[in-house]
Amino acid sequence: MHAPGALRIDLLLFSVCGVHFGADAGQVAGITVYDGEQSDDLFWFHEELGYGDKTDTYHSPVIVTIRTGDEVSYRVIIDSMEEIAEFSQDDISLFPTLLEPFALQKGMWGILARHGSMVLLLDFHRLLMEKQFGIH
Repeated sequence: MHAPGALRIDLLLFSVCGVHFGADAGQVAGITVYDGEQSDDLFWFHEELGYGDKTDTYHSPVIVTIRTGDEVSYRVIIDSMEEIAEFSQDDISLFPTLLEPFALQKGMWGILARHGSMVLLLDFHRLLMEKQFGIH
């Protein structure tokens, strides 16, 4: 049971390389099917998170355009978009103190247990700041 008045958040749920992720849907300006486009403002999600040079087969790639609030365009190719769903803050756990600094460096801020799986919650804005400025 969720506490009355608990903060609610809409999450874009997807997976890449078999790992489940969620991001604040409010950060998303648009979603389009990836058709092979190459551009300086377009990045593969597994590379943004530092999966290294691991090549992965994306089964249903889509481009997520992130709201940046300025002229900088930031688009990320994700795979296996599942849905946008609403969750309560009560459903979300923060990373343990020991792991938090490392998780934040990759834009991750929390964990959501869903359908027997762990969903890593990601802040695309933080990921972009890390990319642009090396902010930890």
